[in-house]
Amino acid sequence: MTNLVVITGATGFLGSELCKKLEEKKEYSIIKVTRSKKQISGFYHVSSYQETPPGDILIHLGEDSDRVRVNKMGDAYLEETNEVIESLLKNGYKKIVYCSSSIVYGNKGKESYSENMPTYADDIYSRSKLENEKKILRLGGIVARLSNVIGSGMSKNNVLSDIFRQLPIEGSLKIRNTKPIQDFIWIEDAADALISLLKKDISGTYNIGSGVGTSINKLIEKALKYEGQNDREVISTIKNSDFSYSVLNVEKIKKATGWKPKHSLSQSLKKMLNSNQKNVE
Repeated sequence: MTNLVVITGATGFLGSELCKKLEEKKEYSIIKVTRSKKQISGFYHVSSYQETPPGDILIHLGEDSDRVRVNKMGDAYLEETNEVIESLLKNGYKKIVYCSSSIVYGNKGKESYSENMPTYADDIYSRSKLENEKKILRLGGIVARLSNVIGSGMSKNNVLSDIFRQLPIEGSLKIRNTKPIQDFIWIEDAADALISLLKKDISGTYNIGSGVGTSINKLIEKALKYEGQNDREVISTIKNSDFSYSVLNVEKIKKATGWKPKHSLSQSLKKMLNSNQKNVE
């Protein structure tokens, strides 16, 4: 029997890739929900995700990923996301996958974060994620904590986009902080991980990342090497910056579903740089 999968945020970066992959699978039919004001054929348009229709499975991606903007909204954002979650839960989905963030672990650890480690509501963004996680888990749903998802079409408000913007420009490459160690996962691998969670009769919290930590300095080094700019000067605009570490342990999802990332960071960077070159041409 075909399962009806409802996806919020279907026109977003990860949502688009997820929809594309699910459309290739005969066991699923999809309702692609979007708040985009541009009318796009094949999508279910809503002004608020509170208008999301029922189905068998819900994958909730429709939350603002811009941490700075969310924090500026303050309590108004908490109220809005709470109302959306409460509305979605009333639709009676048999299975819910809520897409959260690795940000809830903070950034002061020294080893990869597993799902049973402490979490921190340090700001509005992380607080909203943790509050919504509790609601989903209370009903036997799945929480997917995602690390930095990368690929063509990703947000322009991240360090990798900042690096790419400066590659064609002469002079020093300037980055706020080159010291943080982060976890980067290729867009296709992240979508495959979410699909793997649909196929198993499981619940609980699962990390989705590469499981590999890479410093921003190393990330820059790789990008410059592929572009033949090895000798280019790199300047960190923040001096005496604090230690920052955000890498996910992904053994739990591997054991539960058999999923594992297929792309290394080097492969991902090469794909993105090749895509950028084609777009320029």
